[in-house]
Amino acid sequence: MADLFDTMNNRTMVREFRETPLKKEEKERILESAIRAPTASGSEQWIFVTVDSVVKRNKLYDLLTEAQKVYFSKMLKKPWSNERIDKWLKDAEAGLFKAPFYVAVFVDLRQRFCTIPRIEELWAHQSVAAAIENMLLAATGLGIGGCWFGVPLLMDNDFSDLLGAKREEMQLAGVLGFGYPKEKKSPRHRKKGLNDVVKSI
Repeated sequence: MADLFDTMNNRTMVREFRETPLKKEEKERILESAIRAPTASGSEQWIFVTVDSVVKRNKLYDLLTEAQKVYFSKMLKKPWSNERIDKWLKDAEAGLFKAPFYVAVFVDLRQRFCTIPRIEELWAHQSVAAAIENMLLAATGLGIGGCWFGVPLLMDNDFSDLLGAKREEMQLAGVLGFGYPKEKKSPRHRKKGLNDVVKSI
């Protein structure tokens, strides 16, 4: 396992993966890291759905592609042109976003622990976000690439139906793709430095 600070500094989103399946123990270590995340009120209001079957993985990949198109055309303040989306789709057809292992992450609201629902749900989403980061760091430390997909939230009903989640009980927080990177990726330079985002009082 790599040094913690090296792992954090080297972590980056990997969107192109080799087809080689992950080992069972690698999957388990990634998932174990998730449940070691901080959890508000000790509530552990999270569910992790692993997508193992080839059929379900292919359907999930198709939904990711559709959700990405919604992002380009409707979510951005400056939508992409149809020509630019078509070019992206050609890259997607070559395997972009296609991972050998997906994990869908849900906020589990079947059991409540607090008296203010809005705050409890916010805390639960924060806990789940910490679990997601843990998984991405664990994967990086193992030499495995990972990508956090937020676009499924634009089509959460479709993703929840595919993944067998009851929407009145569980809220989709994101989908993660894991696999061995096709090529080495360098972390993206941050636009803002510490002086831009840290204020001392």
